[in-house]
Amino acid sequence: MTPTPGFLLMGEPLALDLVNTRVRHNGAALDLLETPAALTMWLRRERGRVAWTGAASAADLTAVLGLRDAIARLLCATREHTRPPKPALDKVNRALAWPMARPRLGWSASEPHLVPPAPDSQRRALLHVLAADAATLLTGPQAERLRQCAHPDCILQFVARNPRRRWCSDSVCGNRARVARHYLHQHRTH
Repeated sequence: MTPTPGFLLMGEPLALDLVNTRVRHNGAALDLLETPAALTMWLRRERGRVAWTGAASAADLTAVLGLRDAIARLLCATREHTRPPKPALDKVNRALAWPMARPRLGWSASEPHLVPPAPDSQRRALLHVLAADAATLLTGPQAERLRQCAHPDCILQFVARNPRRRWCSDSVCGNRARVARHYLHQHRTH
């Protein structure tokens, strides 16, 4: 859970890192994955957890954003102890059903080499990994500790490993809340 230039909160479970690419700033919704290039950058930042080669395409972006929306709905339903919309659950289950794409071993006239998966199968493998992480998060012990940042202008989500944690980042949102309380206190007493 570290602030990363461009992406505000990384290092949470992968599904949360994905959902946290939608943020709010000064009351306005911002999508940090607006372009295939932005998705490529996010995938590079997640390279320790996601196998991806090359640049993301517009089709990759559309697929990832659709799954992100579905996962966000499931996370919200979990926090609110309600049923998620059926289309969101169906989308995650479809991604879970796809087999993992893996590189194949190829052989030129004289030597072996890895042949990357076809772009469509690479996308399906990515969606499968994201959906599997969401399923693990939603059904595991961390589900009870899912939180949304308590700052009114923040929608980032995290797993509260400490039960008293209220902010996505103590140094950002927690500090903004402390400054606001101090300002309010100073102006009430003067």
